[in-house]
Amino acid sequence: MRYSFKIFYMQQNPFMFMQLKDLGERKIINMLAEIFEIKTLDDCATIPFNNSFLLITTDMVNEKTHFPEGTTPYHMGWFSVAVNLSDIASKGGEPLGITLSIGMPKDEDIHFIKEFASGAKECAQRFDVPIIGGDTKEMDFITICGTAFGIIKQKEFMSRYGMKEGDAVCVTGELGKAGNALSAIKKRKEALDELLLVMPRLREGRTVASLQVVTSSMDISDGLASSLHQMSELNDKGFLIHAEKIPIAEGADEEHALYCGGDYELLFTIPRDKIKIAQERLKSMGCALTEIGEVIEEKKVLLMKNGKEGIMENRGYEHFRE
Repeated sequence: MRYSFKIFYMQQNPFMFMQLKDLGERKIINMLAEIFEIKTLDDCATIPFNNSFLLITTDMVNEKTHFPEGTTPYHMGWFSVAVNLSDIASKGGEPLGITLSIGMPKDEDIHFIKEFASGAKECAQRFDVPIIGGDTKEMDFITICGTAFGIIKQKEFMSRYGMKEGDAVCVTGELGKAGNALSAIKKRKEALDELLLVMPRLREGRTVASLQVVTSSMDISDGLASSLHQMSELNDKGFLIHAEKIPIAEGADEEHALYCGGDYELLFTIPRDKIKIAQERLKSMGCALTEIGEVIEEKKVLLMKNGKEGIMENRGYEHFRE
C-alpha cells in the first residue's frame, strides 16, 4: 500500500519525491517563478519608473563552488561586485548602487574582511558604483550575496525576449578565457586573476542599448551553449551557430568557449542591417562585436562545423547538478 501511495502522489506531483540535484538550477528557478507568478525570466527584474525601468539583480557566490584553491579575499570581493554588475550591463543599464552581504565563520581573521572589502571597493570604484549597504552573518563557510541596482530608459531596455528569425547572433570580446584560466590555475599564478577579476561590459552594454538595435540580450556567464539554449527556450526560436566564427581567446579551445562559462561577455541578437553600426561603436571603444550565427525558426540550437550541421549540446555550469 505504501508503494502504491507513493506512485499515486508522484503522478499528482512529480516533484514531491525529487531532490534539487534531480532538477538543476534552471528548473528550480522555473518552478519558483511559477509559484511567485513571475511572468518573465531575465537577467534583471524591472520596476517601471516614469519613462525608465529600475533594474534589480542579485547573485550569490560561495567558497565551495566559485573560488578555487588560492583565491584571495581580494578576489572574492572584486568578483562579488563584478558578477552583479554584469547583469546590469546585459540590460544596457546605468548602475546606481550595490549592496553586499557576507556570511563567514566566526574564527575568520580580521585581515580577511578587510581584504574582501578592499577588492569589492576597488571593483565598485572602477565602474563608478557606490556600495550602499549590506549585512554580515556567522556561517560555516564563506557565502556572499550581492544585489545591484540600475536604471535605463524603457525604450533602450534590452530584454532576453524579442529575437526574430533572421536576426544575427553576436558576442562581445573573446570566449573561453575563463575556462582556459580554470584549467591552468595550478600552472600559472596569473590564471586566478584572469578567472576572478571579471570586467563587466557596462560601457559596452550601455552603448549598444543607446542605439536601440538589439532584439534580445543576456550575459553568457554560464557558457555560450547554455545561454543559447536558454534564449531558445524563452523565445520559442532556435539558432544556427558557425563554429569557425566564434572568437576564441588565445590558449582556449572550443570546449572552453562553448561550455565552461565564466567569461561574462554579452550575447545579442541584432537585425542584419543594424549590425555594422553596433560593431563600429564598440570597435571605437576597443571591444570587438563578432557575428557568430543567426536566429532560425525551428526551436533547436545547431552548430555548423567543417561543413556539417549538428546539435549543440545543452551543457555548461549549473548549480545543484552533480
